[in-house]
Amino acid sequence: MAKSTGRARPVIKDVAKLAGVSAPTVSRYLNGTVNVTEDKRRRIAEAIKELGYEPSVVARALSNREMDSVVVFAANPDAFSTSATNHGVEAAARKRRFLVTIVSLDESDMDSVEARVRMGLAVRPAGVIVYEYGWAGVEALKRLPRDIPTVVVGGGFGDGDYQVINAERDGGRWMTMHLLDMGHSTVFHVAWDKETGDNSRTNGWRDALEERGIEVPEPVLVPAGDLRRAVAAGKALGRRKDVTAVFAASDEIAIAVMKGLRESGRKVPQDVSVVGFDDMDFDAMWEPPLTSYTQNFHEMGERAFRMLYDQVRAKRAGHEPPQSQIEVVQGKPRLRASETSPRTRA
Repeated sequence: MAKSTGRARPVIKDVAKLAGVSAPTVSRYLNGTVNVTEDKRRRIAEAIKELGYEPSVVARALSNREMDSVVVFAANPDAFSTSATNHGVEAAARKRRFLVTIVSLDESDMDSVEARVRMGLAVRPAGVIVYEYGWAGVEALKRLPRDIPTVVVGGGFGDGDYQVINAERDGGRWMTMHLLDMGHSTVFHVAWDKETGDNSRTNGWRDALEERGIEVPEPVLVPAGDLRRAVAAGKALGRRKDVTAVFAASDEIAIAVMKGLRESGRKVPQDVSVVGFDDMDFDAMWEPPLTSYTQNFHEMGERAFRMLYDQVRAKRAGHEPPQSQIEVVQGKPRLRASETSPRTRA
């Protein structure tokens, strides 16, 4: 048999020897379960870097009886919000050398959610993150065991003991107020028919109109994901001369509504102002460039993992869990060119 000439992969004992500490101290440093003095942390970090040491996830799982991993339960995997939040979770997990497993949930098949949750828990994760960006996330949350560290992302206030929530209601209110401040007498609203919780952009739209003492028109609801129906909604609104401003609950809806308005003979923004929500990549390239409200989904994902990691670390150390908390991530408007003051009519 040919003799191997490759360099042996460093193990935890090599790190301990180079750093001048014990192997258990290195293990505690890697697990983050017990505080290690700053001097020892520095020496261990330098030794890890010099040796190119990579901790064995499998070995640590055997000692912890669970993997250094988290499972994310998320519906609508192709959605911008889901993808961006996933990137945030993965970025934060990478810094702690945790693996992330994404388990997709099917909004059109709620009966499958329980099986998907069982599948995700079968890998014995240290904790789970659930996106309440739809009803499947709400259902998944009900199926989780009470003793597993969990963080809820999105949804309504108080849906979980540990939660990272985006300020959707505040954003909806801001966008509606922006149109009213431009001089529009009212703002019509088009939304998917499956918004969840009280923290919705639709409720923000309603808040703004009620604050100004304006009668709230019926929102135009279209089946989730059905852009053809959103175009039809735009055409119907375009035939009404009292419609001068529309707040769409997503950028996809906004662009579909703009298409419908044009097909009805109305110009954007000269005749009807349209604003969206989510600030997707194509907004600035649209004609006219779409005014929207950006949500920092990446930051939400990072915060969710950090909140989960604090729970995991406390559990492994045998400590009481951290105090329950809800963190709100604010967004901000992106003003472009799809809205203007209403025309003066004779």
